[in-house]
Amino acid sequence: MTNPYAGADGDFPTPAPRWAPAPPAQWGPDSTGSRPPVGRRRRVSQKLLIAVVGPVVAVVALVAVLGLVWPGFFVTKVFDTAALQQGVLSVLRDDYQLDADLVACPPGRSVEVGSRFSCSAQVAGVPKTVAVTVLSSDGRFEVGRPQ
Repeated sequence: MTNPYAGADGDFPTPAPRWAPAPPAQWGPDSTGSRPPVGRRRRVSQKLLIAVVGPVVAVVALVAVLGLVWPGFFVTKVFDTAALQQGVLSVLRDDYQLDADLVACPPGRSVEVGSRFSCSAQVAGVPKTVAVTVLSSDGRFEVGRPQ
């Protein structure tokens, strides 16, 4: 008996599959390797780039130079505490003719014209308070009479 489904060479034909391939995953590219068309990248004009970047670089350079050179912008002038204490002691001894020693001023006082602060001193063995007023931005100051 012959099989009616057999091919000309007597082999049985391969039946068509009854399943379909799964759709590609939704979170990534499809498995066929096709890619969406790549859009053309717009080139930025060199003149436009220079027109935008040039002023930005100039402003940043100006801020950096002013900030590092001009006191008060990024850099604040402060008194050298040891020199300030020696200056106050010198004024108490030389100008006021007092028997003063052991002057202590607060550290890190900024050199701001018109600012005032107090230092303590021993005058003839008695603790006294001395008022100091900043007169100029170059660090000149005035020492008041001890209280």
